[in-house]
Amino acid sequence: MASIEDIIGGLRAKISEEHVVRFNIIRRSVWDSTLRTMERPNFSPEKRLDIKFTDDDGLSEGAVDFGAPKREFFRSCLQELKDSSGMFEGPSNSKFLGCNLTATRTDAYYRAGQLMAMSIVHGGQTPCFLSEKLVQALIKGPQTVEVTVEDIADMDTQSALKELRESENEAQLMEAVRETEHLLSVSGCSKRITLSNKDDVSKDLAHWYVLQRTRTPFERFKEGLASLGVLEALQQHPQKMKTFFFKPTKKLSAVDLESLFKCRLSEKESNRFEWECRTLGFWRDYLQDAEFDMQAVTLEEILIFATGCETPPALGFSPEPSVEFLADSKFPTANTSDNVIRVPVKDTYEEFKNDMDFGIKNSSGFGMA
Repeated sequence: MASIEDIIGGLRAKISEEHVVRFNIIRRSVWDSTLRTMERPNFSPEKRLDIKFTDDDGLSEGAVDFGAPKREFFRSCLQELKDSSGMFEGPSNSKFLGCNLTATRTDAYYRAGQLMAMSIVHGGQTPCFLSEKLVQALIKGPQTVEVTVEDIADMDTQSALKELRESENEAQLMEAVRETEHLLSVSGCSKRITLSNKDDVSKDLAHWYVLQRTRTPFERFKEGLASLGVLEALQQHPQKMKTFFFKPTKKLSAVDLESLFKCRLSEKESNRFEWECRTLGFWRDYLQDAEFDMQAVTLEEILIFATGCETPPALGFSPEPSVEFLADSKFPTANTSDNVIRVPVKDTYEEFKNDMDFGIKNSSGFGMA
C-alpha cells in the first residue's frame, strides 16, 4: 500500500523545475491578487512559484520557490477563501460550498479548487476546513452522501425544515408546509407531504439544499481540484488523503510543537549552556500557556510566526523547525525560510512571556519582530 509520502511525492513530480509563474500578492487582497495571476495565459499549476508580497509600504519580499513566502501565500489565501470569499458556508472548520453568483460567473470555484490542489502539492498548508460530507461527495459523488437538516448553514431554512420534520399534527404540518413553500418550489418537490413521509421529505430537501443546489459550483470546484492529480489521488487513496481537507479531531498541542521544534543548545561546557537551558524551560512553559490559557498567544500563532503555516504541510516542514536563543534581543525573531524561531534570553518567565507575546502579536510579514 502506498504511503502518503509516495502519493504526494508522485504528485510533486508533475511540477516543472524549468518554468516559473510569478504571483504578485497584495496583503490586503490576497485572493484578488491570486486570481489575476491564475487568469493569465501563462499560468499553470505545474510551474514553480515565485511569490512576491507587497506590504502596506510598497515593499516587496519573497523569492522563487523559497518556503517562507510560499507557505505564507497559501495560508493567507486559504484563510481568505474560507472566511470572506463567499464561496463557502457553514461552521469555520466544516464548510460546504455555497451559491455565489459572482464566483460562478467568474469561475472562481474552479480556481479555488486549483489553489487547494496547489497548496497540497507545492508544500503549502493543507486546506483542512471542508466538511467531511463535502469531501465524501468529492470521493464518491453527492448521491452517496446522507445530509441532515442540521447540515444546512442558513438558520432560517434549517429552522423551517426542522418544523416540518417535527410536526406532530395536521395543523402544524400545514403551517410548516407554508413556511417551506418556496423551498419546495425551487427544489422541484411536488409530492404531497403527510405526517408519514415528512421525515423523508425533510431529508430530501436538506440534501437538495446542501449538495444539489450547489451542483454547478461543486462540479467546477471538483475540476479545479483535479489539477496536479490531487482529485484522482483523493479518490484512489481516500483514507490517506481525505484528512488534508477537514480539521483533525486532535487539536494542535504544546507537546506537538515541543516535538516539532528541535532545540539548538550550546556545548555543555560553555557559559551559554546554563542560561539556554533556563530559557528552554521558559519556552516549554510558554507552549503550555498557549494551549491552555485562552488569553495567551495561540499555538497556531506561534507556528505561523516561525514557519508561515497554521498547520504542518502534507509532508511536514523542510528544513526541520528549530529553536535558537538570543542574548542580544528583547523580542523573538524568526527565519521562516529555515523554520527557525529565535527566543530572547530573560531572567524571569514573566518577562519572557510578555516579550514573546508582544513580538509575535506585533510581527508582520514573515515573522520578523
